[in-house]
Amino acid sequence: MPYKCFLIEQDGEWREGELCNCGCGTSLDYSGSWWVRKDTGERHKHIRDFAVGAMWFADWLKQGKGGYGWDWDNQDTPPLVVKTPGGDWVIDSRASNCTMKDDKLHRCWVRHGEPPIITVDKSGNTCAAGAGSIMCGSYHGFLRDGHLTDGNG
Repeated sequence: MPYKCFLIEQDGEWREGELCNCGCGTSLDYSGSWWVRKDTGERHKHIRDFAVGAMWFADWLKQGKGGYGWDWDNQDTPPLVVKTPGGDWVIDSRASNCTMKDDKLHRCWVRHGEPPIITVDKSGNTCAAGAGSIMCGSYHGFLRDGHLTDGNG
C-alpha cells in the first residue's frame, strides 16, 4: 500500500485560547513550537502525532563548522526525515552498509525533486549500498514521486 508524503513545518507560537490537541482538552497560553501540515493545515504539538508519510527538515541536527548532518562535508540544508510505517528515516543519513565510509561527499540515498514530491534512488554521486530501497524497522520499500511504496518499487 503506497503512502502519500506531505511536508510539515514548525509554526511559530501557540495562540492563547486555542485548545491543545494533545488530548488534555485544556486551553493553553503557550509560546512553543507546533508543527503544521502544509497541504491541509493540520496541527500537532508532536511530530509523532502525524500519519505515515510526514516529512520534515530536522534543523536541530546541525553539527560543527556551521554545517548540517554528521557524515557529509557538503550538507548545507537540514537533513530531511520521513515517517515510514517502520519508524522515522533520515534520508540524508549514511546507510549501515555504505561501501564508501571514508567519503564525505557522496550520498547513500540521492534525492530528486522538491519535498514532499521527491524520489530517492541511487542515481548520482553514491556508493554501492543497496538499490535505493529503505529498510526502517519492519518497513522495506522505496520513496518514489512523493509516495512510500512496498519493496517492489
